[in-house]
Amino acid sequence: MVVKSLSVKRYELKYPINFLQYMNISNTLKKVLLEDKHNGTTGYLVRSVYFDTYSDTDFYEKLNGIEYRKKIRLRTYSPDLPTVKLELKRKIGDNQEKKSLIISQEDAKELINLNYDVLNKYESETASMFYNIMKFNGLRPVVQVEYRRKAFIHPMNNIRVTLDNDIKSSETHFNMFSYSPILAPVEDYYFALLEIKYNNFLFKWITDLIGVYDLARQSYSKYMVSRGLFERYMA
Repeated sequence: MVVKSLSVKRYELKYPINFLQYMNISNTLKKVLLEDKHNGTTGYLVRSVYFDTYSDTDFYEKLNGIEYRKKIRLRTYSPDLPTVKLELKRKIGDNQEKKSLIISQEDAKELINLNYDVLNKYESETASMFYNIMKFNGLRPVVQVEYRRKAFIHPMNNIRVTLDNDIKSSETHFNMFSYSPILAPVEDYYFALLEIKYNNFLFKWITDLIGVYDLARQSYSKYMVSRGLFERYMA
């Protein structure tokens, strides 16, 4: 089978923002960066299912502040799309590496049902890597996360600025292709997240634009806050 895979290394910065900041920053970014064609008025859907070991290795590494860590997830942008991204994210501080493999929706469903052998039909080193990690570490789905995203782009240094809001999750419902998934908000108040991703360096005029809002940079993880039930009662 012809396989499409991708490997990306870049920096990633995150800033929690409120509703007013979300609206102001969104309006500003429209004027100075290229807007993602899927943005619309409310942003586009992003839905992911994250995997972890039965001993929740990735969760505890993040919780304990381990510098070098990873996460594996399936990602879709619509329940109707025939293909899905299988992604591995590795992080060392601000540095991020992401490897992606495009698989069919049916094979994504098989992975959620713990049938890792479907990865053997994809003839690539990336597919073999995913198979080895998922099979031999016994990964299983642990949380589904959904949110709305607006994205803005500058072609130099692969700069991508995103605004995520309406973050919801479930630790028991993993059907990422449902039209009405059972999800709950991860925060008790309005919350949005500004993320800045880039290669090599970020233009000063972009940091100056963001600096106007005096934002506090945080290591916010949608995965971690979405596993609140597990953290509260099991961790």
